[in-house]
Amino acid sequence: MMTSRLTLLTIFLFTCNVNAQDLDTVTISGRVMDQNGAVVPGAEVQATLIKTRLRRTTTTDAEGRYRLIQLEPGVYAIHVSFPGFASQELTNIATVSGQSLNLDATLLPSDIVVEPVVISDAASPIIDTKRTVTGATLTSRETESLPIASRSVLDLLFTLPGVTEEPLSTRDLAEDRNANHANTPEEAGTFSLAGAPAYSNNLTIDGLDNNDDRAARERFQPSLEAVSEVQVITNQFSAEYGRASGGRVNLRTRSGSKDFQGRAFYYFRDEALNANTFKNNSLGLPRLPLQDHTGGFTFGGPIIKDTVFFVSYELNKVLDSALIDTLVPVKESAVFRLPAPTDLSRARLEDADDPALAVQVAPFISSISTPLENTSITARIDHQFGPMHNAAVVYQAGRLVNLRGFGGGNRLAEALQGRRRDSDAVSYSDTFVFSERLVNQTRFQYSQLAPAFEARGGNTPVVLITLNDPLPSDDPERRTGTLVAGSSTSGGSDRREQRVQLQNVLSFVDGDHSLKFGADLHHVRSIFIDLADLSGTFNFASAGDFLAGVPSRFRQNFQSSSTQKNFYTGVFVHDEWQIRPQLLLSYGLRYEYETILRDANNFGPRFSIAYSPLGSGKLVLRFGSGIFFNR
Repeated sequence: MMTSRLTLLTIFLFTCNVNAQDLDTVTISGRVMDQNGAVVPGAEVQATLIKTRLRRTTTTDAEGRYRLIQLEPGVYAIHVSFPGFASQELTNIATVSGQSLNLDATLLPSDIVVEPVVISDAASPIIDTKRTVTGATLTSRETESLPIASRSVLDLLFTLPGVTEEPLSTRDLAEDRNANHANTPEEAGTFSLAGAPAYSNNLTIDGLDNNDDRAARERFQPSLEAVSEVQVITNQFSAEYGRASGGRVNLRTRSGSKDFQGRAFYYFRDEALNANTFKNNSLGLPRLPLQDHTGGFTFGGPIIKDTVFFVSYELNKVLDSALIDTLVPVKESAVFRLPAPTDLSRARLEDADDPALAVQVAPFISSISTPLENTSITARIDHQFGPMHNAAVVYQAGRLVNLRGFGGGNRLAEALQGRRRDSDAVSYSDTFVFSERLVNQTRFQYSQLAPAFEARGGNTPVVLITLNDPLPSDDPERRTGTLVAGSSTSGGSDRREQRVQLQNVLSFVDGDHSLKFGADLHHVRSIFIDLADLSGTFNFASAGDFLAGVPSRFRQNFQSSSTQKNFYTGVFVHDEWQIRPQLLLSYGLRYEYETILRDANNFGPRFSIAYSPLGSGKLVLRFGSGIFFNR
């Protein structure tokens, strides 16, 4: 395991929104008093999630304090009651994941009629003084309102502070479809958090693993319409989180509601909105055809009593083209057929160096369809077994077939290379409230990932012919490089990954202490298959050597594959101690072990504080330190 130590001191002044300091749940706490400021012990506090009518109830302690932990994010109504007093209701309380909200209530005698109190967003605290970690959250309203051409939910991260592009990024560069453009290295990932490398990030969906560890990217990306929140933590000083020394990103899926709701959408663009490439303009060719169709729907509502569902479907089709512009021999080979030239008037004798043979070559120009099709499905069912027990089942499926990586140029149609990426996952999350002080959350997931390489030439060998164009270097008709024909498998590989994950977190509140105990277990089986040169590769120094059947080199790979198994274990204990109303101390210990490394010395202590010296809550000093281990 890779180890890193991180110490951070952060000062927040006058922020605009309540920042999410954790990833998964919400905590609502406060004090209940009477009109004279005396505490009211034994008062009943009930929180109702308006969307699903899910209720949680607790009572105030001897000091009039209450705390509701492990709540699902959403809009709540808080009802406070006590015999002899008129009940009070706080409505329209919008919460986001990780928020620690303090709501005090004042009860008046029962003979005084009190209208419900409405808490608006403007009345929420400016900053969260009860958390020691830093980050941000994009709600569903923001994800729907922010314009984003790619419709990639992870691209929304770039609107948040501390998020940058991956190293050696080719993102948003001008693209010439007539050549194989440069790509960002696969290991670079897709984004960096707080300056850490992409492989140090931990990506999750509903708190469960969503990593493609080989490529430092996500395993599955749900539709933008299926995401309720995008949560980012740029440091993670809680011992609850491991497997990464950098930041953490969690996507929370939408759930159904007690009312039927749905939407349908369709987006379209074509080449009329694009500029032509420099190469096409130099050849007098028009823009290549391009059409981008994105459509889908969401639908949710009740199934039976205490059960709701949500389904999201999105299909993206890109009808793109690439231009093949190369030289081919005028004569045909008796062994390996190539397409005939498209312009014999420009035939010329190739400029081959001895001892290579020289023959007549001529231009071959043709367009080829290189479509992309991506399907994303998310389905979720939530069920409430009782007032203290609820669960959710989520299914995710992604199917990607991408031929847009084929740049044309000197590659013939049969050398087209494509990429497939199939992903499936099913998860179960269960929350059980033993008492107002003890809550247990269990999660289970089975996922599989199959990124594959496709060569459309079948099992035919690869033929590489060096182009020796006699035209001068300043002639725009000159073509150089290597003609690629046959089943090109250069850089090809297949992977099959299966993961079983089990999490359990037990939360216990004891006075000013909030304790957590938990474990995170993963079993991963990964198969890697090297497809490079699987069908054999012939190299020819000239087109003349190709027609004569005289290769300069031949190589072949006999399908080497490897299988790796890894069992990851992570256990932790963590405590948050509210020493004073303005001072929170957070400390814990995490231990991690992976069988593939057999490194047992992986203890990671964590320590952090949050101090609010001003009573207004407009200033918070946060400090944290810890030892972290990358997966």
